[in-house]
Amino acid sequence: MKTTTFLLLFAGLLLFQACGSDSNTSIASLEAKVEENPTPEDADALIAMYNEYIANNPEDAELNAKYLYRAAGLLFRLNRFNEASNVLKEAVKNHYSSSQTANNIYFMGTIQEEKLNNTELATSIYQCLQQAFPQFENAAAVAQKLQGNIPPITARIDTLAKGIFDLSSGRVNRRTANNFVESCDLYSIILPNDPQSPALLHKGGEAARATRAFKTALDIYGRIYDRYPDFEKAPQALFLKAFTLDNDLQRYDEARELYEIFLAKYPNDDFADDTEFLLKNLGKTDEEIIQSFEKVDQ
Repeated sequence: MKTTTFLLLFAGLLLFQACGSDSNTSIASLEAKVEENPTPEDADALIAMYNEYIANNPEDAELNAKYLYRAAGLLFRLNRFNEASNVLKEAVKNHYSSSQTANNIYFMGTIQEEKLNNTELATSIYQCLQQAFPQFENAAAVAQKLQGNIPPITARIDTLAKGIFDLSSGRVNRRTANNFVESCDLYSIILPNDPQSPALLHKGGEAARATRAFKTALDIYGRIYDRYPDFEKAPQALFLKAFTLDNDLQRYDEARELYEIFLAKYPNDDFADDTEFLLKNLGKTDEEIIQSFEKVDQ
């Protein structure tokens, strides 16, 4: 496993050299300095430069994915493994068309396996990678990691779902819940055009909200609505995003905007009546709502 990590970092060094002719000379200059001595301050400054370039050039998927790979490599070398994994996930999600995508997925799986000791999530990543990029240059290594009687990923996800709540105590198994949500999320990110992706993503959103991971739930509901507009539960995803903003986070202005979009777009949906009621009573306490009913009765 150490050999795999070394090869990944060596690949990162090659990327630094290969992209040394980038037009952004400030980035190239700081890269050279960081490669020689990667202090946390310089690493953060370089990552900030990468992010600035990405923000200003959102359509440059090829270079953006490489910059994020480099950022993840810097974070890895500084032992900031969770951050590195999250950066790689962002690269795959937002710059999927890049030739770097399979490498980003593989690096993410390696971090989960070797540094975060999350073999469950690493297995999900490797299984998705194998399915999405069967001709990947490290396909043999991925296949070796998946040797044995490992169930298909959808079967594993179903098993994770059953373990989210401890029936004897009623408590949430946080690690299992996170692995379930992340496996659903990563399935849709790594296999965005797979027919099962929107349904799995929706299940992940439901679990995220049920376990009070509201930020994750909002991201998932938003991506379902934006990425899979023809999915039968896309309207429900929009409603649930609005409801989460309203009921769970009390971000009423944002909720109002989404409720109004929902009613304009889906006036005959099963949730339309609920949406009208929630919009009318936005921000009111239960007591205030009851009082409004009493006034109507009078």
